[in-house]
Amino acid sequence: MSSRDNYTFANHSSIPANLGPKLSAFIRSWDDTHSQENRYLSLSAPDGELVFGPTSAKGRDAIRALRDAMIHPTNGPVVNLQHTLGKCFVLAGGGAEHEGRQEIIVNGSIWYELKNGRRVYADFASFMVFVDTGHGELQAAFYEVYLDSLGWMTAIKEMDE
Repeated sequence: MSSRDNYTFANHSSIPANLGPKLSAFIRSWDDTHSQENRYLSLSAPDGELVFGPTSAKGRDAIRALRDAMIHPTNGPVVNLQHTLGKCFVLAGGGAEHEGRQEIIVNGSIWYELKNGRRVYADFASFMVFVDTGHGELQAAFYEVYLDSLGWMTAIKEMDE
């Protein structure tokens, strides 16, 4: 039985070549709590929107601030995390009115390590809308994360009490 890298989709070979490596690099960069490079921001369009639960961030600066408020290697509340990618589903449709636009759904699992050392596990799904920058490069105009955050939020609340 062979194992695969956590950041490679189970159906990686069926994902369009201009998306697969970019998605993997984005999620790996999001999980890198020690990097100051913020490479994950290069996947987002300058005015892209990230929705995480009830919180929405529009634009790269707001997306960075949202992540920084959740994930920090010493201040937390999340000090470490790791995604395991499941599958990527490229949605059918398009047509002339949607040229230069690609919609996908991805799924997988994630663990969060809180600053008190506790790990919380969850499954996730994400819906993403990519648009062509005009140079053949795709960037996320919209990215919404769906996950049951009850365990994560409860663990953070207990940690803060």
